[in-house]
Amino acid sequence: MVKVVLYLLVLFFLLTVLRGLRIFFHAVFPRGVPRPGGSRQPVLEGEMVRDPVCGTWLDRRLAVAAQRGSETVPVCSEDCRRRLEAG
Repeated sequence: MVKVVLYLLVLFFLLTVLRGLRIFFHAVFPRGVPRPGGSRQPVLEGEMVRDPVCGTWLDRRLAVAAQRGSETVPVCSEDCRRRLEAG
């Protein structure tokens, strides 16, 4: 029983240390900020729209254009585009 408790304490300690390291590295090297000599592109935030067919939220820049009457509607995939245009 003592070995199990000791094992759990060591596991908890290791997970706490790893979490602290992750927080530290995210603070020192934030995502989306290009580093000198690095090739990481900045993270761009786009407008989120909801697919009227399946309800999925997606970035407007990634949407597929579908026609509903005379208006253009953003949808998430070709399948949703076909379903919207079929009726």
